Amino acid sequence: MDIAHHPSNEHPVVKHVNVSYPAKWLRQGFKDLQRAPADSLFYGAVFVLMGYLLTTYFEQAPEIVITLSTIFLLAGPFLAIGLYDIAKQMEAFDGRGRVTLVHSMMAWRVNMHSFALYAVLLAVLVFGWFRMSLLMFALFYDTATLPTLNMVVTNAFKPENVGFLVAYFGIGFFFAALVFAVSAVSLPMLLDKEVDTVTAMVASLQAVYKNLLTMLVWAAMIVALTVVGFVTYFVGLIVIMPVIGLATWHAYRDLITFER
Repeated sequence: MDIAHHPSNEHPVVKHVNVSYPAKWLRQGFKDLQRAPADSLFYGAVFVLMGYLLTTYFEQAPEIVITLSTIFLLAGPFLAIGLYDIAKQMEAFDGRGRVTLVHSMMAWRVNMHSFALYAVLLAVLVFGWFRMSLLMFALFYDTATLPTLNMVVTNAFKPENVGFLVAYFGIGFFFAALVFAVSAVSLPMLLDKEVDTVTAMVASLQAVYKNLLTMLVWAAMIVALTVVGFVTYFVGLIVIMPVIGLATWHAYRDLITFER
């Protein structure tokens, strides 16, 4: 059984949902994980592997480690396309078919040009954050070489470094909030409908604006769960990331409808 990608002359319409919905999305995501555990956990394992590779390779360059940890959060929605497709497959099959991992890995092909443009825009944001991150270290750590990770952790909360913390995390929050706003439902929409990248991003921004409190709760849940995954030395991500990805599909379904 295959899943058709629906060509569409419809336009997205944002719905209002109450603040209890994020918990519902997580429950639905966990239920989907239970229905397709092997396929979902495959993506979780990829996130765990990424985490280990990043920290191992860049452990001597803390400014890169911190930046790449942020990139990890920023790129998550794009990397989760396969998880959105798994949720879409289960929705279409409705218990009468089996999820196909290969199908989910190739899901980006259904709207290749729009996904490619999204990737370019994400790369621009990531590069902007990368440059700003290096600038922050250069401005606040006036040394011949960039500081070690141990130096950063040891000195982070000293009074003289308060300015660094405020500036660094303030700029990081701006980039993360921007990416969350434009990607909250845009990638599931690109997977589901033949819409362009700008239309999907604008709809995502509208969804966040119209459901600001709900989406703040949703974003806080995502950050909190991701932090849990990080403090477990990435092991927790094997379950957490699939649940978040699958839940995002249900968020899209609840937040967006289409009209001709």
